[in-house]
Formats: sequence, C-alpha cells, structure tokens
Amino acid sequence: MARRSLLAVLGLAPLLAACNTLSLFNTFTPKDEATRVARDVPFGDDPRQKLDIYAPKGSGHDLPVLVFFYGGGWNSGSKADYVWMGHSLAALGYLVVIPDYRLVPQVLYPVFLEDNALAMKHVIAHAGAYGGNIRRLAVIGHSAGGYEAAMMALDPRYLGEPSPVKACVGIAGPYDFYPFDVPASKEAFGQWPRPEETQPVTYARKLDTRFLLMQSRADTVVGVHNAVNLDTRLKTAGTDVTLRLYDNLTHPDTAAVFSVPFRKKAPLRADAADWLKANL
Repeated sequence: MARRSLLAVLGLAPLLAACNTLSLFNTFTPKDEATRVARDVPFGDDPRQKLDIYAPKGSGHDLPVLVFFYGGGWNSGSKADYVWMGHSLAALGYLVVIPDYRLVPQVLYPVFLEDNALAMKHVIAHAGAYGGNIRRLAVIGHSAGGYEAAMMALDPRYLGEPSPVKACVGIAGPYDFYPFDVPASKEAFGQWPRPEETQPVTYARKLDTRFLLMQSRADTVVGVHNAVNLDTRLKTAGTDVTLRLYDNLTHPDTAAVFSVPFRKKAPLRADAADWLKANL
C-alpha cells in the first residue's frame, strides 16, 4: 500500500530525503544479468499505459511469462523505478513484463485494474514475439501490486473464466482491508458503492490458478491478516494455495530482498523461484 522509503533500508534517508528514493535505489543497486528487450510498449492511448519487457541474458523461446505489478498505494509508482526487479525476475528464467497504469487521483477503482487487465491482454496477444509461452502465465506483485496481481487472478470481470493466469504470487499484498482506514485506501476505493467488490477475498473460490502468498509478521503497513484470511478462504474453497510467513521484515524489506544487496536478509526470492518452478 503506501510506499515507504527504500532508502530507510539503506540508511541514507536523512541525506537524500528530498530525492526520488526508488530511482536512487534503482540507479545504485547492482542488477542481475538480464536484458530489457522492449521499452515503453503501448497497450492503450494514455501515456501511463505502457510496459517494459525483460528476458534472461541469451534468452531463447518457450519462456514462462511473469507480469510484475509494483506498489505505491495506488497513487504513486513507475516501471522506470523497477528495472532492478525486472532484472531480478528475468534472471530466474522468465520473460518479465512490468506495466505502468493510471494512478489516483487521475483515476479511481476500478480503472487502475482495468489498465492492469489491458496490459495483461496485450501480454497474452504479443508475448510470443519475445519468446514467451503464454500457456505458462503468472502474475506477481508487491504491496498494492500484490492486490492487483490477486485481482487479475481472482476477479473474472478482468480476464474472463477460466483464468489464463496459471500462478499468482502476492508479496505483502492487501487482500482483506475493508473498512478503509488509511488515506490511500479511502481515496482509491471509498467512492465505490459496493465495497465488498473491491476486496480480493470476495472472489476466493475453487480455481485452477495456484497461489503463493508471502507476508511478514512484522509488516505494519499491510497486516499479516490479509494473507492469512485469503489463504483460509482459498483453502476452504479447494484452491491450491501456499502461505509463507516471515519474521523481522518491514513492508519495504519484502520488496528489497529481491535485489542483489539485500537478498541474504530473507529467502523470498529463492522461495518464489522454487514455488514458480514447481507450479508454473
């Protein structure tokens, strides 16, 4: 949800508080070996409706496809700040797509999800041109991006049913957060007359899509109950879901540990890689 400074993780916040923190993190963080094979590919007419594509170095064909949605409380964020994440995930052997989408206050729920769905449909139509195998399609997201990934997998209004999404990885995502009690959720969802429709847990049912929910018990931005409640609902419905809980990680930590400098702090990247390999 609300994005906290990754420079706090680096210990540089007092010196660089006035700067774009994720841009700095992106600039100074060593990156995994991968290639950005396409940049600013339009999937709609709005300037925010563009996506970047990453592939493993020396990539070939028949690559599983992984669409990453970034967080930022639905009101901030840019794919340009997540080049390091594109490299991190592509280096695991995936064709990785990172789309931008329109943000609050330009749009409100459900428009940013409609943008996500447009991006997904573009990926489904065109991933093969970059060596992707769309029959092995997964979504992954952090924070508000975890919400978006879950909604792409769960809500049939966006991609239809049966879902083309074979696997969904949610990292520190909000899935059961009504009533809205912080400015970000109030602004993004508060005007919607049927708030239950905004919640991923509402759509938990028997699905062929498999889910991995990763959450930290120490996260004070997105409470652990979000993953626990969605896990319970999916399990009760008979859907294959794995819940992984971690200790001593802040909300931004759960994204930062996918990067090279912080990878040893917690095994989220390795756990996600093993799970995707087994389930995609």
